Amino acid sequence: AEVGADADGHVAPSSYTEDKQAEVQRFLDQLEGDAFVDARRGLIAPAEELVVLGEAGTAVWNANAYDFITGAAPTSVNPSLWQQAALNNTRGLFEVAPGIYQLRGFDLANMTLIEGKTGWILVDPLTSEETAAAALAFAHEHLPERPVRAVIFTHSHIDHFGGVYGVVTP
Repeated sequence: AEVGADADGHVAPSSYTEDKQAEVQRFLDQLEGDAFVDARRGLIAPAEELVVLGEAGTAVWNANAYDFITGAAPTSVNPSLWQQAALNNTRGLFEVAPGIYQLRGFDLANMTLIEGKTGWILVDPLTSEETAAAALAFAHEHLPERPVRAVIFTHSHIDHFGGVYGVVTP
């Protein structure tokens, strides 16, 4: 066991770390605007209880596991990272612009829905089939149900294409 560690093996941050974290917090406090107000802009429907289960009944994604991220950052955590994590807890269906919607918090990434003439154009259908299917089903609870006519992958990270079979079939 490390000297100064608690029963779980955690060691308190040094005074140097605490001072640096306080510097970051002072910088964040000087920024104009409210990131949390911005993050909720366009919210159509919140997804507050968000656990996506797989076929075996086990959690594929549990957004609720991150609900401990509230209030001020602990002195051991960089305040900007804590704020980003708290902002990521703003989950649900959002209207970004007329005819363009986002599903946030259903996965590590966001899925965008664009209203096409004959159905949805989806951008980056998340990491897994289960989360993508759950996100699209949630959208259809609050928007007209439309067929998926196209899928756009912005790049090759798994959290941008892994859920494709949750929204389309081969």
